Amino acid sequence: MFSNSLRIILIIICLVFGIYQFFKGEIYLGFLFTVAAFFLGYGYFRYGNVWSAFQNLMKGRNIRAEKLINSVKYPNLLSTQQKAYYFFAKGVLEQDKNNWDEAENYYLKSLEEGLRTSNDAAIANLNLATIYHRKGLLDSANLSLRNAIELPHKTEVETEIQKLRLKLEV
Repeated sequence: MFSNSLRIILIIICLVFGIYQFFKGEIYLGFLFTVAAFFLGYGYFRYGNVWSAFQNLMKGRNIRAEKLINSVKYPNLLSTQQKAYYFFAKGVLEQDKNNWDEAENYYLKSLEEGLRTSNDAAIANLNLATIYHRKGLLDSANLSLRNAIELPHKTEVETEIQKLRLKLEV
């Protein structure tokens, strides 16, 4: 993936070179570079750095992930799936800062938008259950935990589910 500054530089270069080619009379090359600039711009606004931020979160690089996710200036322009992961990443980052209400809102939005895998949806539900448990909302915690249990998930998630289940039973 390209960084934001590299994408913008490539867009500008393609546009300038495309316009230059139009003035030279090379309509085909001018059109080709203008289309390339359009697709780079489309990718910049449509996909942003969400996937890179999500991958950094999964590797525990939260500072880098936060920089990447905060570099997305127009999250409403992201595709539905990218928007879901944008909200998921924001939820994880807010949860790490103990901003429970904001994290809860971001997780709910990510689930509304539709995370790509059931494992990710199970993690979002598990994180919601954890937040509800910390806030003392045990009914909501149990409901979110039940949602996480019902979704197909990896064994690592199952371990965390069992830990939270024990906390809720006490």
